[in-house]
Amino acid sequence: MKIPKDTVNVFIYVQHLLGIGHLRRASLLAKTMDKAGMSVLFASGGRPVSYLDIGKAQLFQLPALHAADNSFKVLKDINGSIVDDEWKEHRKEMLLSAFRKASPDVLLIEMFPFGRRQMRFELDPLIALAKSMNIPVISSIRDILTTHKTPGKSEWIIDRVKKDIDHVLVHGDPDFIPLEDSFPLAEKIKDKIIYTGYVVEHDQNRDPSYRTSSPEDRKGVLVSAGGGAVALPLAEAVIKAKNLSTLNNVPWLLLLGTNLPDQEFNDIVKRAPEGMIVERNRPDFCALLSKSQLSISQAGYNTVMETLMTETPAIVVPFSADSQSEQTDRAQKLEKAGALSLLSEAGLTPENLARKIDDVVQKSISTIKIDVHGTHKTTLFIKSLIEKKTNQRAIQCPK
Repeated sequence: MKIPKDTVNVFIYVQHLLGIGHLRRASLLAKTMDKAGMSVLFASGGRPVSYLDIGKAQLFQLPALHAADNSFKVLKDINGSIVDDEWKEHRKEMLLSAFRKASPDVLLIEMFPFGRRQMRFELDPLIALAKSMNIPVISSIRDILTTHKTPGKSEWIIDRVKKDIDHVLVHGDPDFIPLEDSFPLAEKIKDKIIYTGYVVEHDQNRDPSYRTSSPEDRKGVLVSAGGGAVALPLAEAVIKAKNLSTLNNVPWLLLLGTNLPDQEFNDIVKRAPEGMIVERNRPDFCALLSKSQLSISQAGYNTVMETLMTETPAIVVPFSADSQSEQTDRAQKLEKAGALSLLSEAGLTPENLARKIDDVVQKSISTIKIDVHGTHKTTLFIKSLIEKKTNQRAIQCPK
């Protein structure tokens, strides 16, 4: 059944606050839905990313905000000023106006209510508006959630899901990491949970970027340190570890996120050792990864999945500030399976990193089987909802 293009089928809301992992995952879904013939309006609330690829989906850029630090408690605008109630009210009205005008078939929200509670000033009224328009609300979440230590927070999430969310799409594989591992109360909403598999660009047979190079054709070390202040400890360690490791004579490429201020970026460029190139993040990351003999990175969802897809030997340093457990949980699971090697933030020194590099290059990695068809399965599910809604309209309004 062909979906009509004269209306917006899917309204995607995503807010990235520190890194761009949420934006990356949502953009892959938007691009896949667009290729499947759906009309997508992509509402992004974070700082603009120049290489964002959402296919032919329509981008609706809200006034940008970001987290002041890794506590995620203080929100700042594009100029670095703390946002006030007037600013929030203005942005909320922009979002609601766009949603009313779009009148989509489906609302897809990244993370909420499992995360992004800082955005309730606009998400609560957005969800209320969708419900008043009889539009299904879907929560899109990653495989592992941050452990909630505040009393009552998990129960609040369950209450909100039962009240406001029609479906929860978990972009993971329950045979590898079930949601219950990080969110024990998931059993209470099991009737709404749908596992899609991991969201990655494509499988190896479709996308040349993922075609694995043979070990003898791989050369060099690729370091992706992420964005913002969280990138600095890894970047500093890498700069000093290069000449201590057995890979000191191969090319090194250090990629830093667009959120890292220019002054700090330029300082790292100046201090990089001979044989190391420092650049901002690149859209051809997967192609670079598939040709590298070693990857060094944090352990975010997207980077780890792309590393596994390209079968690249890897060292990961999970982001764990302010009790963030998601990356550590994922990395520990994968290290146990032999798919990568873990170095904790607490143990991150140039000497420890160099020793870890020397150890990893002597080992072979284990290939693990997980469901990586998240973009395709998510698109099929959303399309089935839209077709069902279209059929219901046809029954209610016969010609």
